Amino acid sequence: MKKYGLGFLMVALLPGLVLIGCGPRQYSKGKYVEPDRVDLLSDKFVESDLQQMADELSAALLADSAVIGSGQPPLLMVSLFSNATDEHIDVLSLTNKIRANLAKSKKLRFINERLRGELAEEYMYEENGLVDPALAKQSGRQLGVDYLLSGHISSIRQPVGRREIVYYKTTMELTNLETGELAWTDEVEIKKTFKKRHVGR
Repeated sequence: MKKYGLGFLMVALLPGLVLIGCGPRQYSKGKYVEPDRVDLLSDKFVESDLQQMADELSAALLADSAVIGSGQPPLLMVSLFSNATDEHIDVLSLTNKIRANLAKSKKLRFINERLRGELAEEYMYEENGLVDPALAKQSGRQLGVDYLLSGHISSIRQPVGRREIVYYKTTMELTNLETGELAWTDEVEIKKTFKKRHVGR
């Protein structure tokens, strides 16, 4: 009777156990890894591509003696890079990484172009008599930009049978704001190859 009762219980519970095993899977266990570790798990633009491009372009600009002189560090404004790839690329993260690299060198200075609207509002607020005139900051004293930093990302995908070659090129430019002259430019190329395979559940 006990045997029959146990067998009956197992049969009754089996469908529930199957449903649990076939339920949706969720990420429930993780660990920290080094931010510069390369994991090529996708044929898309990944964080290691962003880091490599930002680091190489920053180093190339800092090595240019025509721009990096011995006097006052030039003042730059960063423009978002244009994206001509077939992917969504976080160009803001790329430009932020480049600006952080360059700023750490102390050889270049930057204005915060993304806060221009907020700065204008704060000037108006402080000049309306709501702030002690002796402490209020006045408009018309911002520094003029020397160079505009801009760039462009492009890509080519070349599928060959079960393999795919992915090529990225990022060009960065420095334009003299007063003269419009292209003062400096360089580019970084990345080429990756992938092989199609079946991915289990």
